[in-house]
Amino acid sequence: MALKDLVADRGKITEEMIEKIIADYIRYDPGTYEIVFTRAGMALGNDAKVLVMLVAIVGWKYVTDETRSVDTRPAALEALTGIHGGSLRPTLKKLKDSRLLAVVDGHYSVKVANLEAIASTVAGEKALAPAKRTAGKADKIAKTLSPDEQATIQTGQTSRRKSVVPIRASLDRLVKDDFFSEVRTLPQVLAELHERAIIAKTTSLSGPIADLVRNGKLKRKKVINGNKEIWGYRAA
Repeated sequence: MALKDLVADRGKITEEMIEKIIADYIRYDPGTYEIVFTRAGMALGNDAKVLVMLVAIVGWKYVTDETRSVDTRPAALEALTGIHGGSLRPTLKKLKDSRLLAVVDGHYSVKVANLEAIASTVAGEKALAPAKRTAGKADKIAKTLSPDEQATIQTGQTSRRKSVVPIRASLDRLVKDDFFSEVRTLPQVLAELHERAIIAKTTSLSGPIADLVRNGKLKRKKVINGNKEIWGYRAA
């Protein structure tokens, strides 16, 4: 076995890591080519907010077939993140000195090789927020409950975690149901999943559906959608 046989699909790994970092904090608007923060994203500290926005910009290539250059100079980032310039510039310098950001011709970007470190940085800030403030109160409440009541709460939490429907299994179901008997685009696949009460995002579909193409279950070709070409998928 050659060492190159041990190399995973870099594009797939990168997309999954990007989704892991930004899923709770941003939403894409392909129609206007804008990225907006969710309520959780707005609550992030300046370091995490900058990192999440710049990671999301890298993610555009997995969301749309057409990618555009995005201005990431400080003045533009101030508008994108809502961080005042007096606070933004020290934040950018700190992140650059920490080797989490690179700057070329005044434009800031994340280093894709550092996505793991960026994920840890963002997750670390998230973990610090409500946990320490609510742990004491939660413990006090738990002590007032009977063992049966505590078990019921734990069972409910486990059930909610198990209720998440895996995207890959859902796509396999669409294949078996002959949904791909005609050419389908990603927006059509997304709409069908939503009709089946399976909540997904475009960013979570591209990797699994590409696997179906590589596995020979689907084939793809370019189709015209409006004024641009996008990938369409059909049963092989």
